[in-house]
Amino acid sequence: MEPLFKNKTTLSKKNYIELVKFHQKKNNWKYFLYTAFYAILFVFCIAIQIASKYYLPAIILFLCFVGFLAYRFIEPYYKTKKEFQSEKVQKNLVNYYLFYEKYFKIKNKMGSFKLRYHKIYKAYENENFFYLYVNKDYAFILEKSGFVIGDENLFKKFIKNKLGFKFKEN
Repeated sequence: MEPLFKNKTTLSKKNYIELVKFHQKKNNWKYFLYTAFYAILFVFCIAIQIASKYYLPAIILFLCFVGFLAYRFIEPYYKTKKEFQSEKVQKNLVNYYLFYEKYFKIKNKMGSFKLRYHKIYKAYENENFFYLYVNKDYAFILEKSGFVIGDENLFKKFIKNKLGFKFKEN
């Protein structure tokens, strides 16, 4: 079976940095609101414990609050740093994306796998790339200039039709 679209994209450092910037731009306000909501909740609970003269629960809540803040601010940094230092980014892994009617395949030197379109969490388009998210944190990067079969305009119509409201364009 011949693919409807084929894309060759190199996962370079530059492409990964652009994905991180795009991801942060799309999700920072949600992340901030979530963090702010729970920070206010923690502070409120600590204040109630102190006002009630229950100092041990206040200390425990404070330590949990510090742990929560550390996790919210440090974990994304280390996750991004680890991914950036991975072999696939450092050695410019080349991915081939083959799009068929009911699924698409990703092939690279590590192997290949197939993914049905309904498994895509969200898809975005910007000036240079299509990002196909498989969950809220991880995405496949497709360079618009990397189409070997088809082109970016036909692909955009195709993926928009497959994903419906999950596809967002700039």
